[in-house]
Amino acid sequence: MDNHARVRTTDGQREFVLVDEEEQGGQPAITITQRDARELQLAKAAIRAGIEVLLETNGCSEEEIEQVIIAGVFGTYIDVASAVAIETLPSLPLSRFRQGESAAGMGAELALISLSERAKAQAIASRVKYIELGSAPDFEQTFLQASSLGRYPMRAGKRKKMD
Repeated sequence: MDNHARVRTTDGQREFVLVDEEEQGGQPAITITQRDARELQLAKAAIRAGIEVLLETNGCSEEEIEQVIIAGVFGTYIDVASAVAIETLPSLPLSRFRQGESAAGMGAELALISLSERAKAQAIASRVKYIELGSAPDFEQTFLQASSLGRYPMRAGKRKKMD
């Protein structure tokens, strides 16, 4: 790929140009480097391995997930369809995903102003279990499998080749 029109070296680092300066109207180009791809892989693997450990710990399959709530800045800006496409998020109908900004802030506010909401929050908190991801059985293998950006979907913590 050394002679590809969109591959160049800037400050000693190779990059792939998604949108060049001319296409950007004189603004800096939008590029992706090997480091960018690796950071995406690590973030994707961390999220996906966490999901797989939660499913396995609770004896659930992906298909049993009724709703996924994605909150905070991550929930505000993530493109759910793209995250599903690269298997960061489970392969579920998009209607099962809900995105929100400050779920923690909203929850704290509700708990402060409503005794019934506070009671609901306490009931939920009493059912929460802490799971140390790194000590989960086969976590390293699950993390490694989850780092793939290819078309091999995760099923029960393992990659399955698509037919």
